[in-house]
Amino acid sequence: MILDPVRLLKELVRIDTVNPPGGEMRIVRRLAEILEEAGVACTVQEPVPGRGNIIALLPAENPAEKPLFLLSHLDVVPADGDGWQYPPFEAQEHDGYIYGRGTVDTKQLTVMELAAFLALKQRGTALRRDVFFLATCDEEAGSRYGMRWFLEHEIEIDGRVKTGADWIAGSDVISEGGGFPVVACGKEYYLCESGQKSCGTVEFTVKARKAKGPYFASGDGMARAMALACDIGRTEMEGAALETVRRFESRLNGARLSPMMAKILDAMKRNTMTVTMIAGKNVNTVTVTCDVRLLPGFGRDYLQRVLDSLCEKWDCEARILDLSDGYESSPDSGFLTLLENATLAELGKTRQEAEILPFVSMGSSDGRYLTRTGARVYGYSPVFGWDMTFDSAVKMVHGVNERIHRDSVVFGSRVLSRAVLAAAGEEKEA
Repeated sequence: MILDPVRLLKELVRIDTVNPPGGEMRIVRRLAEILEEAGVACTVQEPVPGRGNIIALLPAENPAEKPLFLLSHLDVVPADGDGWQYPPFEAQEHDGYIYGRGTVDTKQLTVMELAAFLALKQRGTALRRDVFFLATCDEEAGSRYGMRWFLEHEIEIDGRVKTGADWIAGSDVISEGGGFPVVACGKEYYLCESGQKSCGTVEFTVKARKAKGPYFASGDGMARAMALACDIGRTEMEGAALETVRRFESRLNGARLSPMMAKILDAMKRNTMTVTMIAGKNVNTVTVTCDVRLLPGFGRDYLQRVLDSLCEKWDCEARILDLSDGYESSPDSGFLTLLENATLAELGKTRQEAEILPFVSMGSSDGRYLTRTGARVYGYSPVFGWDMTFDSAVKMVHGVNERIHRDSVVFGSRVLSRAVLAAAGEEKEA
């Protein structure tokens, strides 16, 4: 079957999957119908009623390479309609633009990847690697029932039973987080997320030294907590020159960057800890909560050393509430070259006019759970530069008036179709 990605995107946007509560099974059932109509068997996980993941496989007869996964998520963040030009769950189209929650994060990627997956099926090309389509739930709230569930539980696919972690181990993964261009010196750079900083939360507890029970409270704990917060704001944590970032800078050397891109470039070089809340149940005990973002290569041990130093200085305690894994997929990957070739072919441009530019993201996605499987994760859902740039896309994700032009939906589908065919199809002998 030939999939109409624009029509499907509108259909998916109109299915409200705001998380919580999610309700992604409504989309999962629709995707299952489409896959079965195309003659592709799929497997559905439903960890709890109404929440689900769907996975489908185009198998290679004799796989010569690790699999290729096309990954997206089906849930979206809330949108109450305030400030929206058009209702966020009606998928209204105006001047070619489709408005609605999920048009950029990430129902557009779901339809692009499904279009590429079904195009590969329709061609009937012999494959040199297994190709999977995987759409998950719950990404916007920690993936407990989505990617984490998929990785930790056994699932039967093509008559074989493995955990999700075993299925995806060592694979190439197309996920969210890129495909939006920036223009510099007259050239289009299509950003591709090839890494993420780790994200975490730490909590300091500062207790008053002079307090003598409930009747003799002391404010010295609050005073030290405020001084600690100021110290955290002044603290310059270590940084690193990642290979991805060195290339990013060299490619854009001399270019005038937007304020947004300048901030992103700076953040790609530094570890950060930012105070987000100061609270106290009483004047004797105060907590200082911080958001932490660490570059790949800086983990829990490094963070603990930073915390120990601050605790010693301000006579307090600290604990790491959570910390995800950061990662950096190789910017030299041949898979990136395939994505670039496909993009240029659909744009009708040369490398002198456009190219892919890997970057390290400050946000987080399901890619953070895949690092321990050895998977290489690349965020890429390409759109036309006249439709949206990276700067405008960032403002729409989790924001208001999220939208995408219908031509970009078709463009992204065609780019990924080319790339998937090149990445998985058997090469013909000369």
